[in-house]
Amino acid sequence: MAATVYHSGGSYPVVAGWGIIDQLGDRLEELGIGSPVYIITDENLMNRYGRRAQRALQKRGIAAHCFIIPAGEPSKTNSLAQAIYEWLVGLRAERGHAILAVGGGVVGDLAGYVAATFLRGVPFVQVPTSMAAMVDASIGGKVAVNLPQGKNLVGAFYQPKAVLADVEALSTLGKRELSEGWAEAIKHGFIMDANLVDVFEEHAEALMNVEPEISTEIIRRSMAIKAEVVSQDERETLDIRILLNYGHTIGHALESSTEYGRFMHGEGVSIGMMGAARMACEMGLHGQEIVDRQYELLRRFNLPTTAQGVDVEDIRRAMSLDKKVSGGANRWVMLDRVGHATVRRDVPVELVDRTVREIVG
Repeated sequence: MAATVYHSGGSYPVVAGWGIIDQLGDRLEELGIGSPVYIITDENLMNRYGRRAQRALQKRGIAAHCFIIPAGEPSKTNSLAQAIYEWLVGLRAERGHAILAVGGGVVGDLAGYVAATFLRGVPFVQVPTSMAAMVDASIGGKVAVNLPQGKNLVGAFYQPKAVLADVEALSTLGKRELSEGWAEAIKHGFIMDANLVDVFEEHAEALMNVEPEISTEIIRRSMAIKAEVVSQDERETLDIRILLNYGHTIGHALESSTEYGRFMHGEGVSIGMMGAARMACEMGLHGQEIVDRQYELLRRFNLPTTAQGVDVEDIRRAMSLDKKVSGGANRWVMLDRVGHATVRRDVPVELVDRTVREIVG
């Protein structure tokens, strides 16, 4: 158990450990979830994890049907959600039957969106297999699909019955996928836990090699940070949960303006964190030493800090559609020290433009 998330409808466990996928039958029984269940996963993960999940459930007499989506952010569409709805209808799915999201953030977002809307809501369980999904996307009930104009513009707050993360899955990821996932955990340290930043600096190489003990510890700590925040501010109305969006205003804009084909989510966040740090430094919120410290740590995890060649107007347009816009102005999450962040609505437009041009120059 890494944490418990408390929300308006109750609570749910957040669990991280090695070999959890093979225990899914037992875990679902503990949650009171019976047969059948509907697994949503992607084409890259079906043979590796989807089948394992299916076998683990079948050992406990739980029938499991699988829907396989194309891998990648372009799958988060209403048209693909429609295909899943029709598949569920064909299988005579009922309101008490659960959906299992087995995969990364894309799978979790899409499966959760379907669960929130099919039959006005069916149970679902997050089984994240990527780093970013474990420490961030699977926790807190944000589910969504994208529109051509921007990321996650159609969605809901819909809480899972549990988050069951198998840390062993990370040992099969490529270095790029690992790096982009660690970006979200590093973000958690900079906004809320200065000691966690120290740990990242001390153990960067061990974490990139997914050494079991330290990796599991850090993932649980990062999950606990996310769980605490979303428990305090379930629907992002108190300027608490928004702190988790450090780096996301520019990051999401980079993803959508390049049609989700160039940057992985954590890579966009890494670049966005650097943009936010530079602006905060120029506004006098913190010194250059924090900018430099953040830069050095991100580079140790092989994360990008610039985005050469991206069109400035495309980024500006995407930022104007950001969900955090209020009264026509972006709300920026910025550090005032390591381990503490604040929300600013007074960032000069000319400073934003100059920073974006520096990032893509």
